[in-house]
Amino acid sequence: MKKSAVAIALIFMLGVMFTVAAELKLIEADGYSIMGDGPEENPAVAQERARKSAKRAASEKAGVFVESLSEVREGRLTRDEIKTISSNVLEVKSAEVKPEVLGGVAIKYNCHIIVVVDTDVVIAQLSKDKEKLEDAVKLNKDQAEYEAKNDAELAELKEKYKKASEAEKIAINKEVKRNEEKFTATQLNESGVERYQRDDLDGAMKFFNKAIETDPLYSAPWSGLGWIHFDRREYDRSIECFRKAIELYDVFAPAWNGLGCNYNYKGTDERKPEYYHRAIEYCRKATELDREYAAPWNNLGYAYDKLGDYERAIKCYEAAIELNEKDAAPWSNLGNVYEHLDETDRAIEHYLKAIEVDEKYAKAYNNLGYAYNHKGEFDRAIESCERAIALDANYAEPWNCLGYSYNFKKDYKKAAECCRKAVAIDPKYANAWNNLGYAYGGLGNYKKSYEAYKKAVELDPDVEAYRRNLENAQKRL
Repeated sequence: MKKSAVAIALIFMLGVMFTVAAELKLIEADGYSIMGDGPEENPAVAQERARKSAKRAASEKAGVFVESLSEVREGRLTRDEIKTISSNVLEVKSAEVKPEVLGGVAIKYNCHIIVVVDTDVVIAQLSKDKEKLEDAVKLNKDQAEYEAKNDAELAELKEKYKKASEAEKIAINKEVKRNEEKFTATQLNESGVERYQRDDLDGAMKFFNKAIETDPLYSAPWSGLGWIHFDRREYDRSIECFRKAIELYDVFAPAWNGLGCNYNYKGTDERKPEYYHRAIEYCRKATELDREYAAPWNNLGYAYDKLGDYERAIKCYEAAIELNEKDAAPWSNLGNVYEHLDETDRAIEHYLKAIEVDEKYAKAYNNLGYAYNHKGEFDRAIESCERAIALDANYAEPWNCLGYSYNFKKDYKKAAECCRKAVAIDPKYANAWNNLGYAYGGLGNYKKSYEAYKKAVELDPDVEAYRRNLENAQKRL
């Protein structure tokens, strides 16, 4: 019995081939903001608005550079994908702001920004999980709309201020202060997102928490915290954060999908089918809110697959592929369904398609290894698993798959080495303990074989094969 190897969420590979040398691209841009032409404003916030304006201009210029590095086999990145990646690869070297008095009353803050874009950073962003890129694009668009609405609100308040009475001006000033709090929170959240995209989870968490402190009614940083806890496998804390995000803003589909991701993983970790039903509920909500959103269809497929509803799982994976055929995950996951249906050759076709889409997708190589084991083609299985490990040495499943292959080749020493590596990475991996027990038995170490089988049964007592192996090992003691 193999441990299912399915990518669930959060999930950004683009199948990009890079042959460019490392390069630093210097970009300069200008922006501004005007203060003093109406209500009371905080000069510090006005200067940050100028920096934001300049950074937007720099990001537009960076998009050309990002696009030049993002050729894929079947076209290029979408405009939204380029825009999202560009905003996350800028390293600000300087953002000097200089005041300019206008008409003796207003102050125009001019910002000249200098940023650097590193080719290596761009490639790192392009090589991330495709599902996460999809979520990042949706977040970027949602936040751009939020910021534009906030900017329009400030402009409207300034217009109202011109004709307002003294009492009305006091009320407008309070609204301007609230507007500044929302702006500041969006900038803190943006800094959190940038750090999250660069895998600085601790730094991202600090900025998300600061954003929440600045504006407790702002939902975006709660989603950010949700993904951090999800990446750390802190599923209950992640669920709390996504629920808070939804409480504040219940029409953002990625937050619902985030809930679904968590319950899929909890269902797998805790072996509780009811969690898959919750995942289905939340991912369905995400698809209803956003008809063009591929990720929740992939996660729906996973939940139905785990519940044994293979017909629905296939339809969901096919829907995900139709919406985003460049994502390797649903291709590979669809292969898993056919493997569960004992259609191994068809499964292999889908794993190879996943690899065609993204040659760095380790899960597809791992799943391919299991399929070749199923066919008794152990050398091809070993080759596939070694490729998966080369891409991700801390991925437990291909180590277990290697152990399985070597057991059948009667190379019990190598099998034991591989299975020990698998359980070192994931001590709760019952199938790897079972395969380790088999390897120790082949080596004649019946005590260790018994101990390994016992561990497998403790972790997954419902698997009859593990219990039977344990009983046989006990007879050999």
